[in-house]
Amino acid sequence: MLHQSTLDYLTNLKTNNNKEWFEKNRKAYDAARTDQLAFITSLLFEMAKWEERVKNVDPKKCTMRINRDIRFSKDKSPYKSNMSFGINPPGTRAGYYFHLEPGATFAGGGLYGLEPLQIKAVRQEIDYNLNEFSGIMNNAKFKKHFSKLDGDALQNIPKDYPKDHPGAEWLKHKDFVIGTKLDDKELTSNDLLKKTNELFRTMQPFMLFMDRALQ
Repeated sequence: MLHQSTLDYLTNLKTNNNKEWFEKNRKAYDAARTDQLAFITSLLFEMAKWEERVKNVDPKKCTMRINRDIRFSKDKSPYKSNMSFGINPPGTRAGYYFHLEPGATFAGGGLYGLEPLQIKAVRQEIDYNLNEFSGIMNNAKFKKHFSKLDGDALQNIPKDYPKDHPGAEWLKHKDFVIGTKLDDKELTSNDLLKKTNELFRTMQPFMLFMDRALQ
């Protein structure tokens, strides 16, 4: 579970997003980060029971900077209103992701921000192994939490494929990510660790398929 104080900190940061407030409340930030790291450490321990490659992953390297890159943004708020982390087993491209933000928390992952040749490779893998991919996406346990493929997509199917292709909805994608929302009550529940671990384990066939596409 996460502490309520961590959620309260992020809520307050969202309404006081400036350097002066952040520095004044740095102890609260440090406490929230410690809380996050404890959760990541416990999660990695549970994940290692079914994904051996995460055994030596450093929890500190999973966290993401709270500072925003404002160089090309109209929004000059210096800090993110979330504390998120990603877990990439060594040798993989597809990553597990946990976005912690009061009222907007979700768990998911996949492939994001791909180069054109990588996008083409994933589409080809889906096309060549459509039955396998369809089986993953339409698995009852999987679909209960991850109902569709998310991320940036084209309006029409790429010209390399027929318009009536049975996998058209997936082949339109440029990002190949999935996610499911978590409400705030779940975040401070004793079941959070178990639920997050089970969600990530349910994602594993999807993640393995994505990684195979880029090998």
